[in-house]
Amino acid sequence: MGPQTKERRRRGNRNGGIKETNNGNHHNKSTQNERANDVMPNLSYKAHSTLLVQFTEETPTWYDCGRNTPGRDETIASVNQQQKQSGNANKNTRQIVSKYRALGDEIYGHEVALARKNGAASSDKDEKWVESTMKRGTLKDRIAAMSVVVGMDSVHKLYALDMLLDLAGCGVDTRHGELGSIPNARVGQMASEALSDLFANTLLPKHRKLLSLEARPLYLYEGKRTLSPRVLLLWRYEEMIKQRYASFLTRYLGRTLSGEDEPSKKNAIVTASFLLKDIPEGEEIILPMIVNKIGDPGRKIASAAGHQLRLILEEHPAMTSIVAREVQQLAHRPHLSPKALYNCVIFLNQLQLSRDEADDVDAATDGKKREAPKSLPASLISTYFHLFEMTVKKNASGKKKDSKQSATDGAGRLLSALLTGVNRAHPYLPKADATMEDHIDALYRIAHTAPPAAATQALMLLFQLAVGSGDTGAVPQNDESVTARKDRFYRALYSKVADGDMFSGRQLTLFFNLLYKALKYDTKSERICAVLKRLIHSALHLPSSIVCGVLFLLSEIIKCRPEVNNEVEAAVSELIFDPSKREPSVAFPGKVQLEKNLWELSLLAHHFHPSVSKFTADSSGKISFKGDPLKDFSLTPFLDKFAFRNPKSLDKQAKQSKGGIAARKSGLSAMAALPMNDPSYLTATDIADEEQFFHQFFVERAKRDEIKGIVRGSGEQDKDESDLEDE
Repeated sequence: MGPQTKERRRRGNRNGGIKETNNGNHHNKSTQNERANDVMPNLSYKAHSTLLVQFTEETPTWYDCGRNTPGRDETIASVNQQQKQSGNANKNTRQIVSKYRALGDEIYGHEVALARKNGAASSDKDEKWVESTMKRGTLKDRIAAMSVVVGMDSVHKLYALDMLLDLAGCGVDTRHGELGSIPNARVGQMASEALSDLFANTLLPKHRKLLSLEARPLYLYEGKRTLSPRVLLLWRYEEMIKQRYASFLTRYLGRTLSGEDEPSKKNAIVTASFLLKDIPEGEEIILPMIVNKIGDPGRKIASAAGHQLRLILEEHPAMTSIVAREVQQLAHRPHLSPKALYNCVIFLNQLQLSRDEADDVDAATDGKKREAPKSLPASLISTYFHLFEMTVKKNASGKKKDSKQSATDGAGRLLSALLTGVNRAHPYLPKADATMEDHIDALYRIAHTAPPAAATQALMLLFQLAVGSGDTGAVPQNDESVTARKDRFYRALYSKVADGDMFSGRQLTLFFNLLYKALKYDTKSERICAVLKRLIHSALHLPSSIVCGVLFLLSEIIKCRPEVNNEVEAAVSELIFDPSKREPSVAFPGKVQLEKNLWELSLLAHHFHPSVSKFTADSSGKISFKGDPLKDFSLTPFLDKFAFRNPKSLDKQAKQSKGGIAARKSGLSAMAALPMNDPSYLTATDIADEEQFFHQFFVERAKRDEIKGIVRGSGEQDKDESDLEDE
C-alpha cells in the first residue's frame, strides 16, 4: 500500500494532481452498473501555483499544448481500439462526466485567476489600452480590440470571445442560462466576421473535430490511474469552445438564414461556406444550412447557395457524395415548391462525376452476390426517376384544377432538367447498374407524351441504351433482346420525325444531332431510307433554315452510308412508300435506291430560297458547308444584313448566343455579315448564292444614285422618292 501511495503522489500531486479519497478504503471493484448506483467518491485537487497552459513558438495554439502529457489525446474510440473491443463502448456515466466537468471548471477558474494576477503584475500600456478600448471605444474599435485579445491569449481571456458572441446575439449566460438579445443586422454582421476569423484561424483545429467530455475515457481514472490537471483543463476548455461554436452556428447563422433580409442571408451563406471549407468542426450543422437555401424563395439567395456549394466541392472533391445526399434529401421533401425542386435538380446536374467510384463499386461486387454499395451516378439516376414519377403523378392529379400554360411550361422545364441529369450520369454508371431496365418504359412514355425538349432528352438517353456508341463489335448482333431494343427505339424516333413540334424550339440542334447519330449507326438500310423519306416529307413546309438543315443531314448520311443509293433491281410497284406503317423497316417493301424515291427533291429544287435550291442539287453527298444551316439561314442573320445603321458584328453575336451542346459554328463569313449598303460589299466578287439577287440590286442602285447625284447615309432625308423612281 505504501509504494502505491508514493507512486500516486509522485505522478499526480507534483503540480496539483487529482486523486480520489475513500476514507482509507480500497478502490471498489464492482461492475459499472453497481458503481453508478453508489455515491461517487470525492476528488481532491491541490491548487497549482504556475500556469498550466503557456503559449510558445512550439505551441502557439491551445490544441498544441500538452502534446507530451500522457493521456492528452485519448478518446473512448482510441481506448477501445487498443483494447480490441467491438463497437464504441462508452462506460462514462452521467455522474462521472458531471464530476469531472465541475472539477475542470474549478481548475479553469483558478487558471484564469492566476493568469489575471500575473498579468496585473506585469501589464504594459498597450494591454491596458486594448482592455479600455473593449469597453469604451466605437463599435468597430471594440470588435477589433476583442479580436486582438482573443488572438493573444485564447485560453485565459475567454471573456473577450463571450463579449463578441453577445454582440452577435448568440452568447449564453452560463450562470443563469439566459440567451443573448438579438442585435441589429450591422452589429451582428461585424461581430460574425470577427468570430468566423477567430474560429477558423485561432480557436478551432483544422485536422480534427472537437470532442466533449463524454467522448473522453474518464472512467479509466476512477481507479489507480491519475488524471493530469493540465489534460483535464484542456479537455474542459475544448468542450467550452465546442459549445460556443455550436451556439454561433445554430443561433446566429441559423437565425440569419431563416430571416427575410437578403443581404444578411447572403453574408451568412458566405460565412458558413468559409467555415465549412476551412475546418471540419460543425459540418453536420453548416452543410444542411447551406443546402436548405437552395430552395429559398429568393432567386439571388438560391443562386448564392448553389455557387458556394460548388466552390466547396472544388476545394474538397471528396465531399461530393455527402453534398449530393443532402441535396437529394431536400428534393424528396414533401410539399417542396416547384422552383426549389428545379434548383435542386439543376445543382445535381452540375456535379462533377468520376469513373473511379464506379470502378470501385464494380471491384467490390466481383464474386459477391450480396447487395453492393450504390454509386453516386446510380443514386442520382434513381433520384431523377423518382422525381419524374412524382412530377407525372402531380401533373395528372392537378390537371383538371390548373390548366395554366405557366404550370405546363414549369413541368416541361423540370422534366427536361431531370433527363439532362440522367444523360450526364448514365456514362458513369458501374457495369452492375448499366442496364437501367426498370426505367425503360418511363423513358418511352416521356418520349411520346412530353414536350419537345424533354422528348429529345429522353430519345438521346434511349439511343445510348439501345444503340450505344455504334460499336457493333461490343454487342452481339444475333442477340434477340438487343435487336428488339433497337427496333423499339427506331420506331419511337420514326414517329417523332412526323411531329411538327419537334422542329421548333431550343432543342432543334440536339434533335438533328440525334438523327445524324441514329442513322449513321443503324444497320438496316431500309430503315435509314424510311426515316430520311419521312424527314424530307415533313420538311417541305418548314422554314428555309430547317429545310437546309434536313438537306445537309441527307448529304452527310449518304456520305457515310453510300449503300442507300446503290442500284437495286425491283419493280416500281414494290417501291411505293407507305407512310401508315409504324415500323420503319417495312415502310418500303424491299431494298430501295433512295434518290429515285425522293420526289420531294423535285419540289425543293424550285424553292424560293437560293440556298435550298443549291443544297438540293448537291444533296447526293456533295454539299460542302462548314457552318450551321439552322442558324445561318434563319431570319435573324437575314434581317441583320438590312440593319444599315448599326449592324451586329460576329463577335457580338457570338457573345449573345453561345452555341449549346452539339451546336456547329456559324458559317457566316465577314463579308456576309456586312450590311447590304456597305461599300466593301458592293465591290465584292465572291458572293454567296442566296445573296446574288441583293448584291445585283444594290450595285445597280448605287450606279443610278451616282448618275442622279444622290448621296445615301446622311440621315432620314435619304428615304426620298428615288427609291420609288427606281421601281
